[in-house]
Amino acid sequence: MRAFRNLADADLELPGAGVVLVGPNGHGKTSLLEALLYLEVFRSFRGARDRELVRFGEDGFRVEVETDGSDEAGSGVARRQVAQWLPEVSREKRVVAAGYDARTKEKRVVLNGLPSGRLADAIGAVRGVVLSPSDVELVAGGARTRRGLMDILLSLTVQGYVEALAEYRRALRHRCRATPDDVDDWEALLARSGARVAAARGGWVERWAPRYSALCARIGETLEAGLCYASRATASEADLAEALRRSRERDMVRGVTSVGPHRDDLRLLLGGRELGVYGSAGQWRTAALALRLVEAETLAERDGAPVICLDDAFAELDAERSARLGGLVEELAAQGSQVFATVPRDGEMPEAVGALPRWRIGDGKIRAT
Repeated sequence: MRAFRNLADADLELPGAGVVLVGPNGHGKTSLLEALLYLEVFRSFRGARDRELVRFGEDGFRVEVETDGSDEAGSGVARRQVAQWLPEVSREKRVVAAGYDARTKEKRVVLNGLPSGRLADAIGAVRGVVLSPSDVELVAGGARTRRGLMDILLSLTVQGYVEALAEYRRALRHRCRATPDDVDDWEALLARSGARVAAARGGWVERWAPRYSALCARIGETLEAGLCYASRATASEADLAEALRRSRERDMVRGVTSVGPHRDDLRLLLGGRELGVYGSAGQWRTAALALRLVEAETLAERDGAPVICLDDAFAELDAERSARLGGLVEELAAQGSQVFATVPRDGEMPEAVGALPRWRIGDGKIRAT
């Protein structure tokens, strides 16, 4: 790491099982997780802009990770894309690095010493899931947050999803500014790419809804939890094209596109009712944890065990739910996941990570103990 947030420059050898980071709030625990998982999709999981990740007084940052290649780390999508021009990447050690120059506002990604022409070709060289109290926004927040979860996950696990999503967004930007001569072309592109996006999302939800319900129950929820994909149009290209045609006049006046996957949502239900409206804070936390665990299992099923980052994840949980979550984390670790946990004090060490090595962090400086 070089010039990343408030962290001191460091070269770290991360223990194979993982590590617990102990230190006061505001001293860099979450920033270390952020630096590690920046290399998943080359953006901050906290939503920060690249320029906000640069340490004060510096011109840019750089993060680099070497994976040992023994646990199939790195997304299958990324491995297949990269293997087209670097066949050994899927079998040997991989080094992925990303740098951002605040002066030029340019981001550069290097994979095994070679510049990556497109970010989409390098995503997933590091894969991980972060569990934290802020995940309640997945339940309490707007549909955009939940669409974002699906889009990142499917970009890492579904071949062609990144391209379809980029194509859809490009057509979406142009449709309401289109002329009578080219609006049909933009709507055709919207319908074609939008149908692919919606089909992938809907397929993922159908596949994992039962597991989400089971995980909610394992964490301690007594009511039946449900997960469904709510779409204003079907996943059919023809139906989406027709919906766009019908809404064209109204949309052109308003300057927005009113139908399509950008308006869809991932609905969370509890006892048949909208969880975000009728659920308690504790039920929100349970659902958010279950969603993140489904995310981890989706990655694991596709490409092998992902990194699990527990960013004060046991905070605000009662003793029973904390123990249940700990058991699920131990199962992921037994399946090969490297676990990184953050706690402010030794006395708040969850039993599930008690056997991991401990590192201290203070004022951005990290030391093993």
